Amino acid sequence: MKHSMHKWRKRSIIIGLLLAAAISLIKPQPYGHQPSAYAEPTGSQQKKETSGVEQAGQEGAIEPYYLERLQAWQTAGISKGTSEQTLRAAAFTAKSNDAGLKVETFEGKPESLVWSGQRGWVEYEVDVAREGLYEIWADYYPLSVNDGGNRQPVLLSVFVNGEYPFNEARSIVLERYYRDVERERYDESGNQLRAQVEEVPGWKRTAFRESNGAYALPLQWHLKQGKNTIRLQVLQQPVALHEMTIKPAEELPAYAEVKSTYPADAVRVGTPVVIEAEHYDQKNSTSIQNVYDRDPASHPKSIGSIAYNTLGGSRWMEGGQSVAWTIDVPETGLYKLAMRVNQNGMKNMAVFRSLYIDGSIPFQEMKNVQFPYDSDWKGMTLADSEGKPFAFYLTKGKHTLSMEAHYEPYMPMMIEMDHISKELRSILLELRMATGNREDKYRVWNVEKDIPGLIERLERIREQFVSLQNQMKGINPKTDNVAQMLKNGAADLKSILNKPNQIPYAKERIASVQESLESNRSLLMDSPLQLDQLFLAPLDEQLPGMTSNFWQKTGGMFQSLFYSFGKGSTTKAQDENVLEVWMVWGRDYVDELQRLVNDRFTPETGIKVHINMIQNPQMLTLANASGMMPDVALGVPANVPFDMALRNAALDLSKLPGADEFFSSFNPGMLQPLYYDGGYYGVPETVRFKVLFYRKDILDQLGLKVPDTWDDVYTALPTLLQNHYNFYVDPVDYTPILFQNNVNLYTANGLKTGLDTPDAFKSYKMWTDFYNVQGLERVVQSFYNQFRRGDIPIGISDFNMYIQLLVAAPEIANDWAIAPIPGTKREDGSVVRWSGGANPTNAMLFKSSVPEKQQEAWKFLQWYMSAEVQTEFGLNLEQYYGETFRWNTANVRAFAQMPWKPQDLNVILEQWKWTKEVPQVPGGYMTDREIGFAWNRTVVDAENPRISLEKAIKEINRELARKQQEFGIAGPNGEALKSLDLPHMDKPWEGVDQLVE
Repeated sequence: MKHSMHKWRKRSIIIGLLLAAAISLIKPQPYGHQPSAYAEPTGSQQKKETSGVEQAGQEGAIEPYYLERLQAWQTAGISKGTSEQTLRAAAFTAKSNDAGLKVETFEGKPESLVWSGQRGWVEYEVDVAREGLYEIWADYYPLSVNDGGNRQPVLLSVFVNGEYPFNEARSIVLERYYRDVERERYDESGNQLRAQVEEVPGWKRTAFRESNGAYALPLQWHLKQGKNTIRLQVLQQPVALHEMTIKPAEELPAYAEVKSTYPADAVRVGTPVVIEAEHYDQKNSTSIQNVYDRDPASHPKSIGSIAYNTLGGSRWMEGGQSVAWTIDVPETGLYKLAMRVNQNGMKNMAVFRSLYIDGSIPFQEMKNVQFPYDSDWKGMTLADSEGKPFAFYLTKGKHTLSMEAHYEPYMPMMIEMDHISKELRSILLELRMATGNREDKYRVWNVEKDIPGLIERLERIREQFVSLQNQMKGINPKTDNVAQMLKNGAADLKSILNKPNQIPYAKERIASVQESLESNRSLLMDSPLQLDQLFLAPLDEQLPGMTSNFWQKTGGMFQSLFYSFGKGSTTKAQDENVLEVWMVWGRDYVDELQRLVNDRFTPETGIKVHINMIQNPQMLTLANASGMMPDVALGVPANVPFDMALRNAALDLSKLPGADEFFSSFNPGMLQPLYYDGGYYGVPETVRFKVLFYRKDILDQLGLKVPDTWDDVYTALPTLLQNHYNFYVDPVDYTPILFQNNVNLYTANGLKTGLDTPDAFKSYKMWTDFYNVQGLERVVQSFYNQFRRGDIPIGISDFNMYIQLLVAAPEIANDWAIAPIPGTKREDGSVVRWSGGANPTNAMLFKSSVPEKQQEAWKFLQWYMSAEVQTEFGLNLEQYYGETFRWNTANVRAFAQMPWKPQDLNVILEQWKWTKEVPQVPGGYMTDREIGFAWNRTVVDAENPRISLEKAIKEINRELARKQQEFGIAGPNGEALKSLDLPHMDKPWEGVDQLVE
């Protein structure tokens, strides 16, 4: 025994040394590195820049960040340009074939370039007299998609001389602007209703700026002497362009320089001007919202009734978001600017705003106005480091004051954190390769020799953590969450380095440090700020008080408590004249739908509606037993309409007038769980689409193509496993394999399971062989985390995974994509891609409502699930609350109007047509349970697949028979009294084809 153990240890050491040697010779590329996602420009393409400027920050990135590139240009002695020139947008020198362009007079501008599509590129030639750094400005008019628009800004990418000069050039924003209308609207209880929003039409002029709003000033572009090419590629939203201006980058003067130009006898006394922050003129994002605040000093008061008396907070926190006010200056003179602010959203962290007067930042000190953290409201005067207010010289009359959020002071740290994260990912990959992604307790490591340079790399990262912590302290004197994370990360790395030969077994700890770094990096992009009032006061005048004292706060608290008992909802629950709607969604969804109802449905129909939020759909069962049912239920799982229909409590929607047209917007495969006894007792409300997620960078590195069929998956698995990766298939989801092999879960009459067929046994074995034979992971705690780290670079998941990656994984935004799930090739060569599990929530009506209420409820449901209302509901949710609220409506026409990436939308819609849900039958809950038990017996306990499935079939049929007797579908001896006649779908839904490009 000892001899064999010694032999095994010796063999493990030899294998480890060979792997380490291979790693040292063939160092893998960092995850972030990949070829450009766009084809290299052709036609009038110029050679890439050869000015001797190094590709700063290139390692581990697609391109360097703008700050890195700008610093490299400046180090190389490239100064700002000297001349200005204007290009007509219609005078392009080349274009792609798919660019939908027209040259015409548009909104008063002759020879405008109307770019109506959301694809393609145009190219311009610029002849520059002197090499230098230039800004690019554009006169543009944002167009709308399908006339209605979707409130998304125009996004472009910019090539200069055949390349992206920096990473931010991949996404340049041309903003839309909005204004509130009908602010003074109130409900029956005196609560203010949220204002409607409309887009500000007309031509606009702006400099090219990156879409994340990181920087306060326009981007600068390096143009060489002579001819340069600038290529614009549209990414999102149609646009009209009139002119582009190439001009030298402007420099902001310092305050002292500007102050020296003020007249010595300028007026310094007078009456202060007060501006209510919520009464702004325009904003560039509909997610910027007014909010109500209960503080006694907030004006106007919002204690007894809701009044939207302040601006922002978490509704004004993203980089690039700006708000503008009009100020009527009473006399020409010198003024100071103060505001009542609340910045308690980021614990101990400062946020920043740029301040503009009449469209320009007046002096350098207004580029990064810092708002430190404070737990309460406070008055803040814009002043220098000694507390002396800045003076603004303003002429009599109207001026525009605007403030824009950004996070430029944090950008150097964010760039360094991004590089550290990529380096940690590279280290984790090397450790996985060196260890075979497993722990060998008999392996003795000498890391310094086995993995040369690893200790030095980790030590360098630890030092960077300490340096970053000090930089954060320089901005935020008190320890904030990011600084604490950096401190903890440095301590963790030090602990790991204390035992260097244990580093190969510290992969999870290193991965935890990396994930924490990435999640905290995103915190630096948030800049919440709440404003109540702005004060423009003559320089020598006193400012009014801006905070409430202890007694005012105490009195306000008791007032709020008193009013909370006296104020009711807009309508009373169970009012016979009001339609009762129960919604199993969060408060934000309920409030938005109630607003839409009050604004649209009630005025159009005269039907009053009360939206109630319920926490659990099981409340419907209790309500049914107590006789207190609502008229409409939204957000319920698929089993609820069926269970209610089985108990004669649900209303058959298919028998109502206009049902055929109503159901035409929904995939028939998603209606199957809502069917019972010849009718449909609900309608899908949302869709949880399933697609194949894959890491482009890793598949490219491995030379793998995206699999189209399961045979392709089999072909790719050896390469994945040999490189210590894997493919993810949710062990719980059996529908793709079974459905694609013509297996129905139940017989046509719905009385027995359909798993006792040759196709079912074959499919079940294929499913379990993925884990028993092919080597798929049996337990994956979080596919999202594994995918984000790169441990599992490909797999099947759903809408939730898509939103997580979109919102919470910015560091791999350019590294992942989606495709239809792998399919099964039929004899005729076609590929079927059936999959289930796509409609998590549904809507339904109830028989308990009186006939008049049933008619009103049907009218409401038709209105609510219409493409128009679902589009507006979804767009409002996302614009007010962010991408995490992306509304995955089951109405396919409305779904296509959400702000998806065009290429992603096509993939989702292509897979949508293959959605087919498992029908509901009495006792059907036993099917999922027993198939899960069978999988455990086969995969975990190594039981014969056929024997295991036969056990499941027996238990499923037994429970089905018991439930059939309970509900009178079968007699006491098991004889069938009636057939359920389940719907059958064997062809993909064609209703989606018209929406796929």
